[in-house]
Amino acid sequence: MGQLVKPNLALGLPLLKKLIHKLEMKYLNEEDRKDKHILMVIIAYIVVSYVLSLRGPEGLLLDLGGLKKHLHHSREYLVIPLLGRLKGENHDLLHLIPCSPETSSGINIAGVLDRLLSIKVGLNFLDGPAISDDKGNLLSPKLIDDVIHEALEEIFVIDRTLFPLSVESIEKIKTSYQCFRFFRRTSATIATEQGVSSTDTNVVNRWRTEENARGKQSNLGMHQHYTQLELLVEPFLRYTRAM
Repeated sequence: MGQLVKPNLALGLPLLKKLIHKLEMKYLNEEDRKDKHILMVIIAYIVVSYVLSLRGPEGLLLDLGGLKKHLHHSREYLVIPLLGRLKGENHDLLHLIPCSPETSSGINIAGVLDRLLSIKVGLNFLDGPAISDDKGNLLSPKLIDDVIHEALEEIFVIDRTLFPLSVESIEKIKTSYQCFRFFRRTSATIATEQGVSSTDTNVVNRWRTEENARGKQSNLGMHQHYTQLELLVEPFLRYTRAM
């Protein structure tokens, strides 16, 4: 018998924005410093993972030292640094990803990352993982999911119509939305809705190096692509702006 598969659902743009807004309100109203910090970190994780179409573990690679150095590389766009090994690579590297400061739907990426950086520097963290707790430890996906699920459950009670028909109860939220996959699925879905070209989508989604290798293992590390960063800026800006 085959294994039962429960694929994650995508969030519609109205629900995604409602989720971010809900967490923003929790952040503003939270008095406990530790919980306030965690909320800001999770908001940043959500925004970066969604806008850059990242899988769950990739969103955890946001690098604090690189963010401090590269965030305002240009007046026209942001540079978001991810430190680690991405799918299809054999090296741990700093990946500098161009990104629009704000999406067409009004998500203020620059504002979120500026606030995250300010909070981290205030805690005397100048390097290491940005998606971390107040001791510098990387956040667990379970903690991220728990915070997101709580917010989604509160939204569900208020406005059930923001959710697809298949999510007919609060209990279905935990099985339908998990950070490991649903942000990338959400990003891809909204890119299609916004009419983003398949070429731009492919550039953002790791340049399809494995497919271009015609089934053979690709040895092309992403650092080689970044030697031509200026040639990749526009596809990234078109994609991230459309979000």
